Amino acid sequence: MQRFRTPTLLAACAVIVLPYCVLGACVARAKGILCLTAFLASVALLLWLFALVARTWRRLFVLHGALWLLAVVFASYVLMYGSTPGELLAYVLATSSWAEFVGFFRIWQGKQLLIGLVVLLAIYVAATAVVPRTPIVQGHIGPLRWGGLATAVILGAIAAQSPTLFVQGLSANPLIGTLMFATGPLHSALAAVHGTAIAKVRYGADAIPAEEVHVLVIGESARRDSWSAYGYSRKTTPRLDAMRDELIMFKNAVADANVTICAVPILLTGMSPNRFDMKAVRGNLVDLAGEAGYTTSWLMNQDPHISLLTGVHADHMVYPPSLRTLAASRLPLDEILLPEFRRQITQAGRARFIGLHVIGSHWAYDTRYPPGFEPFGSGVPLTYEDAISGKPDQHVVDAYDNSVAYSDWFLSQLIDEARKLGVPATVTYISDHGEDIYALDGRSGHGAPVYSQHQYDIPAFVWVNTAYRQAHPDKVAAMSQNAMKEIRSHNVFYSLADLMGIRWPGAKPEDSFASATFRPDLNTPLIAGTGGTLVDRGE
Repeated sequence: MQRFRTPTLLAACAVIVLPYCVLGACVARAKGILCLTAFLASVALLLWLFALVARTWRRLFVLHGALWLLAVVFASYVLMYGSTPGELLAYVLATSSWAEFVGFFRIWQGKQLLIGLVVLLAIYVAATAVVPRTPIVQGHIGPLRWGGLATAVILGAIAAQSPTLFVQGLSANPLIGTLMFATGPLHSALAAVHGTAIAKVRYGADAIPAEEVHVLVIGESARRDSWSAYGYSRKTTPRLDAMRDELIMFKNAVADANVTICAVPILLTGMSPNRFDMKAVRGNLVDLAGEAGYTTSWLMNQDPHISLLTGVHADHMVYPPSLRTLAASRLPLDEILLPEFRRQITQAGRARFIGLHVIGSHWAYDTRYPPGFEPFGSGVPLTYEDAISGKPDQHVVDAYDNSVAYSDWFLSQLIDEARKLGVPATVTYISDHGEDIYALDGRSGHGAPVYSQHQYDIPAFVWVNTAYRQAHPDKVAAMSQNAMKEIRSHNVFYSLADLMGIRWPGAKPEDSFASATFRPDLNTPLIAGTGGTLVDRGE
């Protein structure tokens, strides 16, 4: 019989349980003892099954190798992101191409991950090589068979006192959690990417008679009072200011919600806040445009799941570089969309609708513009503590204003491309919601469960070219007439369809700011926070 020293076996066993210990510590810290108990029960049962099948130490390590590697990856993700794989990772994987996967391992974060996995795998292989081929239990295996099972059952019974924590504990088990992830969030994300997540109903739109080009830009966290186009003392939008005669600036645009997850679906479906229900979505502006004969493109430098949950499935979809974004914990600059935008807008011969969902002025503000693009100064990099400090900080204001100036530049690039067209064209911009800045408003950010004016007051405009003015003078006149009236997020769906000349049974001219019969909605409450709370202004 092979002689084997107990310390070596203990060291090898420490290697096999290491990722489970890391996961257990994370679960205990985040969810408490009952959740940890459910996790331990599931791991105990899993290792018991492997031991029962393997019978010997060497065979146990060999059979467990693939699962151990999965456990290492699983534990690494939990350590980095503070939760088990869920919706975030699902949409990253669903929207990433094979080329992106390969490219990820060429950047330093990917190389570090790959080197780390190789080193850990080498350690595991070494541990497998030194463990003996002797039985795990000498003699009769009854204690292993029934003792391990009893341990798992007792722990599971304790954890089952809280079904929610029990399920959360199971989800931290690498094998069970991966199966739950694959059959839940990943399955839903893939369905959304392929356009099958929502049972859609056709709008019955008539085909448009001519080639036109219409662009919709959905901004992010744009605070209207921080745009010089609306009278802000700093020249944050000099390019838009210079083309004022080409723009219809809406002076009283109001977001229907102060969180993106509600605001964007409202923009794209026309649902008002008091009727907002994601389960009721049966189509969106992209679908309507496609029915009417437009080729459709949807370009995202944003969390893609917001568009996908709204059922956006254009002829041409562009997602952010998801794996690199996940590794860097931030999106690239909005200008990453410009090359594809230029390709799509120049595809002459058919009517074209191009939507862009950009990151705009979302926190952290100083990451939303390139180095050197700092007309209002620079400072030390901002931290989350700067956002929640409850203290006025001019550096925060400067960074936010720089992000607005960058958005001004970005929008001017889009308009310059549209200006080259000889067919009727429009560029519509509206922010999803506004933003509070502590130094200016006494509070910070957006998404508060209460009304705060600057979280709802947003910039919005429509640029129209000469060909569109000549083809549709009535719509241009109507927008000019309505420029001082209040427009809401849910008006965008009907207004863009009106601008595009789309006719369908559900059209509502009274909800279109491109119509002479437009009636502002001054009574419907607003959505405050992710909980969907309805609030009136002034509450």
